Amino acid sequence: MAHFILTYGYNDTPLRAERRPDHLAHLDKLKADGALVLAGPLADLSGGIIVLSADDIEAAQALVDQDPYTQLDVTKDRLLREWKITVGLPA
Repeated sequence: MAHFILTYGYNDTPLRAERRPDHLAHLDKLKADGALVLAGPLADLSGGIIVLSADDIEAAQALVDQDPYTQLDVTKDRLLREWKITVGLPA
């Protein structure tokens, strides 16, 4: 398995608050399935970071595409990249 980091900002939309429970449920499912390593908003709430575990970039992108925030265009400037961990282990 490889690790991938998704960084993103938020669009100015009321859908962010309305769909947050669905977004969190999606993240909970990914965690239960072993695909989510870490996730959370930036301290200034301008965006967030999600660390995923997947076989390849295509599989990681499929996980991102299933997120209600992605589907409803709540997030913007999404950037998904493979991350090579050299020190430490994911919790």
